[in-house]
Amino acid sequence: MSDLTLENRVVVRIFGEDYPITGENDPKYTARIADMVDSRMKQVARASRSHARDKVAILAAMSFASEANERGDSLKAVEQAEARMDSLLAKLEAALGDDPVDR
Repeated sequence: MSDLTLENRVVVRIFGEDYPITGENDPKYTARIADMVDSRMKQVARASRSHARDKVAILAAMSFASEANERGDSLKAVEQAEARMDSLLAKLEAALGDDPVDR
């Protein structure tokens, strides 16, 4: 392990249990992510009939994955819209004889 990795060690509390985390990320970033996980697990536990740690963790992970997938779909839609706009702009410039290089 490099000295950098050893320096980036933090103990986080998730769902009532402490976890030592060592990695390349800033400990403040790691703690912030752990807080997000802890919060989501508590939210899932309140809404769920089960309070078993493993089931709550899986449901929280699925919730995060769903959000990431929705954001990815939104990003793809924006990229597709931009590509269509670029194509339309190119067609419009060609139809009008407007060469963007001459600007």
